[in-house]
Amino acid sequence: MVHGLNITGKDDAIQPFNLGRLHLGGRLVRLGPALDRILGQHDYPEAISRVLGELITITVVLGAGLKFEGRMTAETRGDGPVHLLVADYTSGGDVRAYAGFDRQRLGSGMASLPGLVGRGVLVMTVDQGAKSDIYQSVVELDGSDLAECMRGFFRQSDQIDTALEVAVKRQAGCWRSGAIALQRIAELGPGEEPVTMAERQDAWNTTMVLLSSVTAGELTDPFLTSRDLLYRLFHDIGVRVHEPKDVRFACSCSHTRALTMLRRLPADSIDDYVVDGEIEVVCKFCNRRQVFTPGDVMQAPTASPN
Repeated sequence: MVHGLNITGKDDAIQPFNLGRLHLGGRLVRLGPALDRILGQHDYPEAISRVLGELITITVVLGAGLKFEGRMTAETRGDGPVHLLVADYTSGGDVRAYAGFDRQRLGSGMASLPGLVGRGVLVMTVDQGAKSDIYQSVVELDGSDLAECMRGFFRQSDQIDTALEVAVKRQAGCWRSGAIALQRIAELGPGEEPVTMAERQDAWNTTMVLLSSVTAGELTDPFLTSRDLLYRLFHDIGVRVHEPKDVRFACSCSHTRALTMLRRLPADSIDDYVVDGEIEVVCKFCNRRQVFTPGDVMQAPTASPN
C-alpha cells in the first residue's frame, strides 16, 4: 500500500518515495507545462526537442536527489549537428534548458542520440555556491539514448547504485515527460530494521524487475497519478511517499547580468556588436531580448533593475 500525505498526480512535480523495508529510495518526476514551455519557446526540430526533453527530465530527477543548495547542470558536447544540449536545475525547483545545433547538418532521418550528438560526452556539474567545491562527472555518450548512457555510467561508477527509467512524448501537441530514479540508501531510517547484504541484493534485483516493467505511456500519462503509478509498480513491497516538490521553468537572465557580460568585453571590440546604434543580447535559455547602447556599456557600473 501507499502511505503519505498531500500526494498529487499533478504535472511539474517531484514525488520522493521509499520502498518497504528494502532501504531503497527514489523520485518520480512528471513534467508537463514546464517542459512544454521550454521546448515550445524555441523553433527546434522534433528530434532535438525530444532528446533535450530527455536531458531536462534526467537532470531534474537526479538533481532532486542531491542534498544541496545550489545548481545541477547537465551538458552534452559532441561532434554531431547538435553540438550542445544543456539543462539547469536548482535546489529551489527552477529548470531551464536549450540546444545549440547546425540546422544545415541535420538530416531528415536523424532521430537517435548518436545521429544528433555524434561522438561526445555528457558532463554533470554540481555547484553548491562560492563556499564549496564544484563536482563534475563525465558520462560517455555511447548508448542509443541519454537514459541508457546514464545507466551505463551508474553500473561502472563507484557511486550509489542507481536505476533510471525515462520517457518523453508529444501528446495532443504538448510535450510531456516522466522519470523514475531508484537508489540504495546507506543509512537506516527511523524504525527501520537492518537487513543482510544478501537480502539487500535480493531486494535490489526484485525492484529492478518491477521498475523495468514501467512503460513510456505510464510515465507520461496525464490521467495516471503519481500515487497510482507507484502503487501499480510496487504495491507488493509497499511504498512510503514523502512531501512532493514543485518544478517550474525559470531563467536567471537579467538586465544586470547582460550588462555585466558586455562590460567584460574588450573596449575596442564593442563596436563589433553594434547594429543601428544598438547592442542586442538574446538569452539562449528563454529568448528574452535586451537592448543596450554603446554608452550603456562604456559608462561606469551603477545599480540596475533586473
